[in-house]
Amino acid sequence: MSVTLINNVLITALFGVLIFNTSFAQSRQVADSLITVLETQELSKKEHSKLLNSLAYHHPKIDTALLVAKQALQIAEEIKDPVLEGEALEEISNIERRLGNNSVSLQASFKALQIYESLELTERQAASYGQLASNSVSDDDYPSAISYLKKAQRIYKNSDKIKNETIILVNLGEAYRLAGYLDSATTCFKETLTRSMLKEDGIIKAYSQGNLGMVYAAQGKLELAKTNLNEATATLLELGDSYATTVYTAELGEVYQKEDKPQAAEEKFLQAVTMAKQAGLKEQVRDFSATLSDFYEASGNYAQALKFQKLYQVYQDSLVNKENIQKIEQLKSGYEIGKRESEIDLLNTINTNQKYLVITLGTGAFLLLLFAYLLYRVNSKVKKNNQVLAFQKTVIEKREEEKALLLRELNHRVKNNLQMISSLLSLQSRELTGHPAQEAITAGKYRVEALSLVHRKLYQKGVDTKVKIRGYIEELVLGLFHGYGASFKPDFDIADIGIKIDTAVPLALIINELVTNSLNHAYKNIANPVFNVKMTQVTEGRLFLQISDNGSGFSTAEKEKVNSFGIKLVASLIEQLDGTIEKLNVDGTHWNIDIKLPDVKSKNNSAL
Repeated sequence: MSVTLINNVLITALFGVLIFNTSFAQSRQVADSLITVLETQELSKKEHSKLLNSLAYHHPKIDTALLVAKQALQIAEEIKDPVLEGEALEEISNIERRLGNNSVSLQASFKALQIYESLELTERQAASYGQLASNSVSDDDYPSAISYLKKAQRIYKNSDKIKNETIILVNLGEAYRLAGYLDSATTCFKETLTRSMLKEDGIIKAYSQGNLGMVYAAQGKLELAKTNLNEATATLLELGDSYATTVYTAELGEVYQKEDKPQAAEEKFLQAVTMAKQAGLKEQVRDFSATLSDFYEASGNYAQALKFQKLYQVYQDSLVNKENIQKIEQLKSGYEIGKRESEIDLLNTINTNQKYLVITLGTGAFLLLLFAYLLYRVNSKVKKNNQVLAFQKTVIEKREEEKALLLRELNHRVKNNLQMISSLLSLQSRELTGHPAQEAITAGKYRVEALSLVHRKLYQKGVDTKVKIRGYIEELVLGLFHGYGASFKPDFDIADIGIKIDTAVPLALIINELVTNSLNHAYKNIANPVFNVKMTQVTEGRLFLQISDNGSGFSTAEKEKVNSFGIKLVASLIEQLDGTIEKLNVDGTHWNIDIKLPDVKSKNNSAL
């Protein structure tokens, strides 16, 4: 479970992490310099397209980067410069993949590849093959990913791009491992380890060792597995990669368990669950607790087994919306009871009709035989129809189960990828301690976590495409209060309604921005801080949201600050939801938001 996540993130993001390892601050400086050149200098269309593409690569805001890359492509098409078109398409593909639009990314990658093939630009073809491999891994199409990576490797072998070939080789090894070709994966990782030690590349070395350790564990080579996993965790711990460190530590515990070393296994399992708690990795705490419960139960230590079973249940309950499950079970039970009552009524009706029929047929043998024949025909037809209906019902139920499984798996993957992005942003934020960019990175992290929470709510068996807004908003706001270390608790008054994901996502970002603003600026020198969130359904199609604090309110300078990203984002999302927003500075800051929600259902009519 967690191992797959790490490797999926590695293989889909490795190009960005290892080749383009420019820091956020450096990218921001380069972007500002490029914007200055574009605004102040007279440029040809070709120069303009090149600078726009470079700006898209360095711009820290992904939505702006995509817009700039599309402008670069438009200019390249106007002047009919195929090389510039290919470069712009490559950047568009990279950004769309980061946004999760894999089909759009794949289309752009193929277009760029066709251009480079027509121009016989082999090294540019290799880069396109690498992007296509990332697209294939996102779709779990490992054979295609292996094929693309081999093509890229052959090209880089014949060039002087050694670093690029090494990165392709790491990706190829991981594609082999995911596809189950462990011997081939081992060969690739050994080669990348050798190269990373020569080049002193810590990230490539750590992931190569960690994944190689898991390959060795699967092959039963436990000593080699321990060596590689220990070195990988040591490196990643220094780099602050909590997520990967906990996973490799738990993997070490499983290796010790295979060696029949219960004390060492117990130590690693406990270390993994402790690190997961400290990093706030709820799913890992839940999974490691289940592992420890099984471990202690097998050793006869039932007290400890019960302790970690309870811990597992606590985190399981926090990840699963119990109220939704109970309502679903009630609906299922009601459906089954109603169905059985209908069947009983039908049987009673048939029995009554048969009794009257027998009495009537008793008047004569001829009529008895005639009606018996008719009854036989009717019963045969009913039986045949029931068989057809039963078969159709089975097919429909199977398809519904497959659909629910695919939807659940999709939300699980989106949630995991957003969680990894949040972890990467957290790591970047710690590296920028004291830097002005740290606040922007932290704000981005909380926006990603708001999106991740939506998909975590949907990652539950039986949940369709709606989110229970009361529990969701409470968990979102409490998570922000915890993240900012607030010493008081917010007050909630939220209607019990369900909304679709298309509405939940912008609403989550709006609430995230306004809560974050209050926690950052409202409570300086406030003795008794108060924060309220109220949501009511005004009509069947409108929703009214109130967010207020008793802070110091907006200063004159802050009122004039209309170009901040947060304000722009909130305004854009309010417009997207066809709503209005009003700010009042009365005993603090009060936000009154009225939005159109055609998908909102009342508590009595909710399908959840």
